[in-house]
Amino acid sequence: MKGESERPPDTVPIARFDLGSLPAEDRYSIWKESISVIFDVEREVEAGSAPFAAMLTTCHLGSMLLAETSSVGQYFQRKSPLIARDGLDHCIIQVYQNGTTRGEWGKRHSTVQPGDVFLLDLTQPLDSCASDFRNLTLMLPRDLLAQHLGAPERLHGQSLARDSARGRLLGQHLRTLWEVATTLSSDEAHGIAQGLVHLIGAYFGEGRVEEDRPETGAALLETLRRHIADHLGDPRLTPESLAAYFRVSRSYLYSLFQPLGGITRYIQQQRLRRAFLELTQPASRPWRVSEIAYRVGFRNEAHFSRSFRHAFGMSPSEARSIGLQAVRYTTEGHDHPIDRRYERWVRELNAPAF
Repeated sequence: MKGESERPPDTVPIARFDLGSLPAEDRYSIWKESISVIFDVEREVEAGSAPFAAMLTTCHLGSMLLAETSSVGQYFQRKSPLIARDGLDHCIIQVYQNGTTRGEWGKRHSTVQPGDVFLLDLTQPLDSCASDFRNLTLMLPRDLLAQHLGAPERLHGQSLARDSARGRLLGQHLRTLWEVATTLSSDEAHGIAQGLVHLIGAYFGEGRVEEDRPETGAALLETLRRHIADHLGDPRLTPESLAAYFRVSRSYLYSLFQPLGGITRYIQQQRLRRAFLELTQPASRPWRVSEIAYRVGFRNEAHFSRSFRHAFGMSPSEARSIGLQAVRYTTEGHDHPIDRRYERWVRELNAPAF
């Protein structure tokens, strides 16, 4: 890949995160803290293990991010506290070029081999173990993918096998895109992004039952999700009120949210996630726990506390106490600062209006 000084001024932004210039004893802790923008990671170190190494190069394609990552074997997790804390509403498409990963992706269990292409929904839990690896990851907002794939959450952990026609074609497309990504202009990246999301929708959506997930239903589901997010504090937000407001039957409403665990469960999950976010934000420190519970639609503090502990494995007060504990690493004192722009890109990634 070309150096930054060789790139034409209109080419897409590239962030290169490389720990190779840092002392070996500092690398893992820096990686663990940085990659927590997406995953919690753990590593088992055996006697005689090689020094930790990780490299992550990210191309910002405007509406999506494409990254190549290489590192040593480790565990990758997204559990309820992290999902609630970061609020990422993205999906990722990933293909391993070297190495494998095995794990639990929501209700699915599988081992992903080199060349398999798989889809992950970052609003759902995952617990995986990767060998030493090199992979390509495409990250895109759920709203963008949902326009072409209906309800992406249904496909959390779904793979396209490396020896299938769709898996081979999509995997090759991602690899070719990576080869040319550093030379793309912003306009070219925008056009390719539109084409790529169509391909993903076609390849992962093939064989779906139209009566089960029609395009109009997918569009209504996204509208409903936005409406719920905007009205979480309203105690009148119920399946009945939503059905009346959107003039749909309760049975149809329930069928739309069935992939998400049901409409009632979905509303409560979103309220709890919002509460977790507020509890861990410095700006919310003056608010009592009961006030935050009320702000997100709970009218009984005891019920809120029980539900919160069940969802996140900790009390609201414990969540508040860890909210300010994340200490950001800075590169002061190092001769070779680390490019960590990808972290901001992940947090700020939003779907464009195509």
